[in-house]
Amino acid sequence: MKSTYMVCRYWMFLLGVLGIICGASASVSAAEGSFFADQVLPLLETHCLDCHSEDAGEGDLRLDSPQAALRGGNSGEPLIVPGDSQRSYLLARITTSDSSRRMPPESDPLSDAEIEVLRKWVEDTASWQPFLDSQQTEKSDHWSFQPIHRPPVPSRTGKAEAGKADAGKPIDAFVDSKLDLAHLQRSPRATRRDRIRRLYLVMHGLPPTPEQVDRFLNDSRPDAWAIWVDQVLSSPRYGEHWATRWLDLVRFGETHGFEMNRERPHAWRYRDWVVDALNTDLPYDQFVSQQIAGDSLGADVATGFLVAGPWDQVKGQDKQLLLTQRQDELADMVHTTGTAFLGLTIGCARCHNHKFDPISQTDFYAMQAVFAGVLHRDRPLPLAESARLEIEKLDQQIQDQRARLAVYQEAVKKSPKRPSVTAQKNVESFSAVPAQFVRMTIDATNGGNVCLDELEVFAAEDDRNLALVSNGAKASSGGDFVHPLHNLGHLNDGQYGNAHSWIAAQATASWVQIEFASAQPIDRIVWGRDRQGEYRDRVATEYRFSISLDGKSWTEVASSADRQPFDPAKTTEVEYDFSTLPEDLRVKANKELQVLKNWQTERAKLAQPVLVYAGAFAEPGPTHRLYRGEPTAPREQVAPAPLHSLSDLQLPMDAPEKERRLAIAKWIADRANPLTARVMVNRIWQSHFGTGLVDTPSDFGGNGTLPTHPELLDWLASEFMDQGWSMKQMHRLILNSQTWQQQSRPVEEAMAVDASTRLLWRFPPRRLPAEGIRDSILAVTGKLNLQSGGPGFSPFQIENENVRHYFPKQEFGPDDWRRMIYMTKVRQEQEAVFGVFDCPDFNQVVSARNRSTTPLQALNLLNSRFVLQQADLFVERLEQQTSTPEERVSLAYQLCFGRSPEPDESEAALAFSKEYGWPAFARAILNANEFVFIP
Repeated sequence: MKSTYMVCRYWMFLLGVLGIICGASASVSAAEGSFFADQVLPLLETHCLDCHSEDAGEGDLRLDSPQAALRGGNSGEPLIVPGDSQRSYLLARITTSDSSRRMPPESDPLSDAEIEVLRKWVEDTASWQPFLDSQQTEKSDHWSFQPIHRPPVPSRTGKAEAGKADAGKPIDAFVDSKLDLAHLQRSPRATRRDRIRRLYLVMHGLPPTPEQVDRFLNDSRPDAWAIWVDQVLSSPRYGEHWATRWLDLVRFGETHGFEMNRERPHAWRYRDWVVDALNTDLPYDQFVSQQIAGDSLGADVATGFLVAGPWDQVKGQDKQLLLTQRQDELADMVHTTGTAFLGLTIGCARCHNHKFDPISQTDFYAMQAVFAGVLHRDRPLPLAESARLEIEKLDQQIQDQRARLAVYQEAVKKSPKRPSVTAQKNVESFSAVPAQFVRMTIDATNGGNVCLDELEVFAAEDDRNLALVSNGAKASSGGDFVHPLHNLGHLNDGQYGNAHSWIAAQATASWVQIEFASAQPIDRIVWGRDRQGEYRDRVATEYRFSISLDGKSWTEVASSADRQPFDPAKTTEVEYDFSTLPEDLRVKANKELQVLKNWQTERAKLAQPVLVYAGAFAEPGPTHRLYRGEPTAPREQVAPAPLHSLSDLQLPMDAPEKERRLAIAKWIADRANPLTARVMVNRIWQSHFGTGLVDTPSDFGGNGTLPTHPELLDWLASEFMDQGWSMKQMHRLILNSQTWQQQSRPVEEAMAVDASTRLLWRFPPRRLPAEGIRDSILAVTGKLNLQSGGPGFSPFQIENENVRHYFPKQEFGPDDWRRMIYMTKVRQEQEAVFGVFDCPDFNQVVSARNRSTTPLQALNLLNSRFVLQQADLFVERLEQQTSTPEERVSLAYQLCFGRSPEPDESEAALAFSKEYGWPAFARAILNANEFVFIP
């Protein structure tokens, strides 16, 4: 028998269902309440509540409250789906024929009558509605989910003694307030020399030059520091240095990863977009929105964020493997979006409800539905307006020129057969005919399944290639050969060559077609197996081209029937052949033809698509919640939506793909979102001080840590939004604070209270990241190449097999001496020298790099080929710019440490270089802690 307490508690459940407790509609009849009390409750008490209640939640499944029954257990499987007994886990478990899974266990199955009682109860949607409503509005009381309110700045009345916060310095007031509670105080301001060196190392990742140090030391203006801060923020070196932090966070790499790890040659454009966005101080709300929906906001490159992570390009034939791979791709997008912008581990809800945060498994798949149409691939960028206008002009000229050439063609003595097809290029010309579909049917090849590198269809009116995906065309086929180099997307991507081709799944009777965005008159089709002329196999020797307006009724417009037999020695077809004309006409015709070719070449250059690895977008099908995250176990369909605990927004099930991403971008970037501003100002703070106010920067949820200075965090978040989401303004606030400018020396009394410096009684010293160490070496040797943007340099020698093999370079030149931000980021491989300084492998989100100290770091920085070369170059610079050994030592100290050597340091350096040589001295100074640490 159940205890009286349990029965009473479940009667509270009954009363809630009737609407007495929850204030539900009085439409729930007394008869319905009696049905529950008389028939449902006894069944549950007899068969269920022993195992599925608060005290004994087997499988974390409970039936002792309506909310628990609707929510389900760890698997995210709701016990009850009101109005749908077939999708309710409760009914599935009591009706299964598998005795090992049937409930209740170790007893007889429920009778048909008992099952029907529970089925009727589940189907009664009206009685469940109050709890469905409350479930939708359920909110979290966790601190980070609360609205951001600007707290008052602590008063410093009566505490204006030296070292305390000045008026108008809210950061210092908040920090001092915490220090007062711990009976600590801030350290004195750092020396001018240390501050200018710190400023450049933190903001540029480069040391200041001796000239810059001297100018600052002699700058007597009252606002000198603020002026220098602005100068540093206005330099392009700022964006180059700080972009690395964002690229770490969004797992940006320039190879696909996995076993093939092939290159993404157009991924660098996203890296450059991040650098430019920081340098131009793109408001952070726009920075967020453009990365999720840039194709709707005039920033196509920015969506490189969505596909910046690893991608398994090897797709097997096994259906379950394909489903799993796709789920992994989408989970990566959801996880990175949640981590980077919201500081939440949404990915933990892929297989079950989140253990610590109010994120259900349904929330995860609602977010997945937002990105369900995003595909990993290159995308052509829209043409610039100037190029578009020039192309329109050329199209008219080309059309007029073709009309003139047609006169000469009429005079050409026709061969009974056209030339044979070639592997490189073939042209099918015919009278203009309207079409929306063009299909090529292949009946025979010169061996193997047919391969096409590009199928082009030209408009009769303006000579546009209507088949390009960038013009809205879609490709389809009767079957595709699965291979990482060959896929249907290459058929109309505007790129030529075997590496950008399509292969049919079967050798004969294969077909491929293009559907235009709208019906257009066409008069020419151009196709080839390999326009670059390297391969001559898999050529379609017997084929037919047909056109259609509706995709059902087809008309043949060209075929191989009027061609000469295939000649493997022939390389490319000539569209115009005037060789049979009389000499005077032939000369005129060929001159006119050359004009056409020149215009066609010019047009092709202008129209050549500029590609970026920023994803392609397709209208998605339905998204289902997956039982335990298993792709083959779909449950109910979910609509695209943000987290229900933070928003009531829910889009229609069939919302267009672009609208989904735009809606989620607006929700994340909205001032009302309590996480976005908090998370970003914490990341900025972390990059200045080494640790954020919240030291779990990508987990602001229940499993994360509390902020050390919660009022300061919210004040910064409020200020951030009020200042137009300006990241540079946030830097100004921090850099102009006394907290940032204080000394970094340890204080014994403070160390005893706060050894980790979380209360900021001093500036926390730390080693430069790998990029800063490498770039600083190049800067002081005078070999730093400041070329900005564009394709990066590779630190590897690459074996271009199907599976890429990367070997560290042994020789380095000017192209390798660019800033490390421009080094091609190869997944799963570390740069040989500086990779050991805690560089990520670009496969995972990295919100804060480790700070390890290992023997390999010291060995690489002392003995690697790169450092040995740079040491020699450093000596060359010292010798070129000085006349005596004493001057050489002095210049080395000024370049590396921003100061002159002390007398004993100079004496030791001279003795060392005399005994071991100047290259050894150069290596030693480049390995000094003072060189690689931020003071």
